Parts: sequence; structure tokens; C-alpha cells
Amino acid sequence: MTTNPREQQHRAATSSMSVRRPKKLIVCCDGTWADSDNSWVKGKRGQPGHPAFPTNVARIARAIKPEDDDHHPQITYYQAGIGTGLGVYNHVVGGGTGLGLAVHVREAYAFLASNYSEHESVIPPDSIFLIGFSRGAYTARSLGGFICAMGILKRQAMAHFYEIFEDWVKAGDPKHEPVFFKNYFQHHTDVKEIHPDYRLSKSRKTEERDKYLKDYFSKLEALGLTQKAYINAIGVWDTVGALGIPVNPILQKAFPFLPSFFRSYKWYDTRLDDQMRNAFQALALDERRFPFSPAIWENNPDHPTNLQQVWFPGSHSDVGGSYPDSGIANMTLAWMMDRLSGNMVEDRSKFHHRDWIQFDEDRIGLWYDCQLAGYQTHKRDKYRPWALGKISDSNTFPHYLLGKRTRQPGRNFASFYGSGRVNRERPLVHTSEQIHRSVRRRIEKCGRGVEPQWDGVIGLGGWHVTPLIQYAWRHIRKGEISYDPRRKGHSLHGWSMPVSLEEPDDITDGETVRVKWVWQGQEGYQPLPEAKLGRYEMKFFQQCNKNEMERKNIFESASSPSGRVNSLHGRTF
Repeated sequence: MTTNPREQQHRAATSSMSVRRPKKLIVCCDGTWADSDNSWVKGKRGQPGHPAFPTNVARIARAIKPEDDDHHPQITYYQAGIGTGLGVYNHVVGGGTGLGLAVHVREAYAFLASNYSEHESVIPPDSIFLIGFSRGAYTARSLGGFICAMGILKRQAMAHFYEIFEDWVKAGDPKHEPVFFKNYFQHHTDVKEIHPDYRLSKSRKTEERDKYLKDYFSKLEALGLTQKAYINAIGVWDTVGALGIPVNPILQKAFPFLPSFFRSYKWYDTRLDDQMRNAFQALALDERRFPFSPAIWENNPDHPTNLQQVWFPGSHSDVGGSYPDSGIANMTLAWMMDRLSGNMVEDRSKFHHRDWIQFDEDRIGLWYDCQLAGYQTHKRDKYRPWALGKISDSNTFPHYLLGKRTRQPGRNFASFYGSGRVNRERPLVHTSEQIHRSVRRRIEKCGRGVEPQWDGVIGLGGWHVTPLIQYAWRHIRKGEISYDPRRKGHSLHGWSMPVSLEEPDDITDGETVRVKWVWQGQEGYQPLPEAKLGRYEMKFFQQCNKNEMERKNIFESASSPSGRVNSLHGRTF
């Protein structure tokens, strides 16, 4: 008897669909005060209100398809940022000091534990992806630390989740008495008692704390309460690690015994672990607020993670999103999508759908259209092409009362966890830092420097004098104060590009040339390579380049007011 070829295809498809496909569990943790589902901005001076501008976390969550082309379900959990709860206390204290982080980590973990399937011999395990911005990035990284330390608890163990979490978060606290195992065996008298080495639980030494937590996990696993889990990728925008009430750096100099932040002891492990396969971070070159110092990852050379940390022009929320001008945020979003989707996997024979997230590519065009519509609505904002989006001044009142700190790509140091102070004797190594191509392009095209947020200029105390002076000076000179982070006091001071390489008006290939920023001092810092552009980044650039206004503005802004091109090559400010 012959069988119709269509029937054979249908049976094959039905058979393949009957086998459970591993799920992708994607946790998206938004930034401080950010809630894409419930945020509304009140109108000012007679203007109507409008929905809050979404961060990149909200936008990437909306771009994730419910299922990939290989029929793996992609289940997304979106979590509003710290400080978005009801009440003034939650908003001010939670958003200002990071209070509530533990609750957010526990909520996100509960989602994973409820949806993660128990391991089976014939089916690969579910995939886990963690995404975050600002303190949401710190939440995602802390969540990753807990998963790597304790695995994914099985459902019968979730009744004891709070006790296990408290034992983890207070590991190294001399005042904490571990509670889980003692309580567990009080209610399970038929099970032979096993305990980790509690002597190590009170040590502040990182090595002993790690040894204790590994012992803790092995005992949980022996009791059949947890299973080891890997994190396929963690992608974050500008991690902020301030978890406490910040102390002004001027006071720290006057009183050296003061910590950087007042807080109770808690251990949130945000390091890279060998169970994290990929880690990506977009960093803001031009953020200067002291409490917003970035938390740079450091790789383990013995068990390296595929780590990429790339510096972009802009302040904290320019890079992570939520400002009306989304020019820079769109670039970092496309960059992150390229990494999380596996577009940068060079050997395509090693690409597997379950290892990466599949996005709706049409979203890139939609975001560009929204950006263009914003320029058309706000006539005072001239159209800004690729890499020339607005850089907003974030260090305004009351933030500048807490001091400022210039970021230092390639020259970061570890911090003492207890006080938050910088440990100058422990430079960070193996950080895999890179500079995005948009930095070079912005310098070459004489893009604008930091600009004020005009909605905050008129309000009481909501202004910062430096951007106002810059704005007035531009009009006096009938020109622009151009962007150049190599100037003294800026983030790339001391770095230069020794090669002579003209930046073309049309970027046609993201892989043709790899250039490096080189440190000119005696310290011998490692060169910072320029990051490759991915497929989504190129798509967004080409979308921008179609607009004739961009071409016009590129050539108009290519020369400085004096008529000279602001050249990159061989200069250090």
C-alpha cells in the first residue's frame, strides 16, 4: 500500500511534536522605577500626559517570539523595576537605595522553579536567559549567582525556599545561624541527617564562603531537593551595584572610616560562574553620578565564559533606554539582540536554536519609525543619524550632591564588598572590554556632547549649570560643542587610536576592519578592541541611512565650526 507524501510529512511532523521540546525561560528585570505595564507620565505646563518611555528591557521582552522556528517555547517573565510599588516609601526608599532587591530575586526565581522541567536522560534541559538594566541588571546577576550556587530547586523543596535563600544571602555573616537543614530534619525524622560545614558559613573570606556554598549545594542535591542548572546567556545594560544609602565621596575623604554605602550585610553574588555560558553587558561611557558606578564583570581564565562588555556613548539611561530620544538606546538594543540571538556565532554548525533567543526582526524597523516620529513631533530636536543620538545630562540635582565619578574603561578595580570602597591593589583583569564603533563615528562626525534635559531645566532645582553654559556657548559661537571622550577629565582620556582609518559615511560591512584603542600611559593597560557590528546592528544602521535627512546631516556636521574635521588619529587629550 502506498502512502501519500503529504501524509508522511504530517506523521513525521506529528511525531516530532509529540516529543517535549526543551523550553526557554527568559527573565527580564527592569530598571529602577521602570514599569512598562503601568507607568504614566503626567503632562507639564498644560501638555497632555503620555505612557512612560520604555526601557530596553521592556522593548526586548516585547520582541521575543512565543516560539522559535524549531518549536521551542519561549516563556518570558517581565519584572517591573525596584521602587515601582505603591506608596511614597516604596518609590523613594526602594528606588533610591535598592531596598527590595531580595524580594525581586525571589519572585524571579519562583518563576523559574515553577516552570523549569526536571532533568530527563533523553531530553536536553530547559534553557535559562537573564536580562536586566540598571538595578534590574544587578537583580538578574544576583539571580544568576543564586542559580549557580543552589541550582533550580525541585517543587517539593520550594516550601523551604525562603530559608535556603536567607542562608545564601547571609553566607559570611558571623551573626547568621544557618536555618534550613536544622528545620528540615526536625520535620523529616525518617531521613538521615547531613549538614554542610557550618564553620565556613561565618567566614568573610571569599574562598571559604564559596567552599561552604558548594558543600551546601551538594547536600541539597543528595537529598533530591535541587538540580544543577546552567545559564545560557545573561545580558545586561549598565549594571548598577549600589545597594544602600550612598555616602558623599567628599565625606569619605574627610572621614576615611566611612563606607561607600550604609547597608546591612548581605551577600549578593554577581560574579561570573563557569555555569554561565555567555555574558553580555552594554556600558555607558558618559555616566558620572557617583552612586551609578558600573559593576564590571571579571572572567575566570580557568573556566572562561563567552564574555563581551562594550562601551557606548551616552549616560546610564541613554544606553539602557527610557529617554524620549532613543537613538543610542536603539543601538545598544540591536547590539544585545545580536548577542542573545546567536547572530555572532561564527561557526554556524555549532548553532542550536535552544541555546539562543529568537526575536521578531520587524521590531527593528518599528523602533526606528518611532524614533523618527519623535523627531517630527518635537520640532526643536533636529534629526540625529546613527551614533549621534542625544546624550542627556544625568548628574543633575539632587544627584550631584552625592558627587561624581568619571568612568574608566579598561582601568577598573575590584571593590571591598563590605564597604563598597575601591581596592586599588586589585585591578580587574580578563574583563573583555571593547569600545563600540559608534564612539569613533560620533567623534568623527562632531556629534554633540552632553545636553540638558529641558523639562528639568525650568523646574525648581532641576537643572545643572554645566550643560546650560555649554548650550549658551554653542549659540554664541553659532556652532556645537562636539563630543570627544578623550578630553581631560573624560572617560577615554589617555586612550588613542594610533592607526589612520577614515570613517566612511556608509558602513557596508561589520567585519572588515578591527581597530584598537591603545593606552598612552606607563601603566600598560590592555588595548580595547572595537566591537564587531552584528546583523541586527547593520540592519538598524541601514534603516537609518535610508533617510535622506541623515545623509544631509552627516555631511553638514562632518566639519567643525572652524571648518576643520575633528580627526581621531594619534591624538590624546
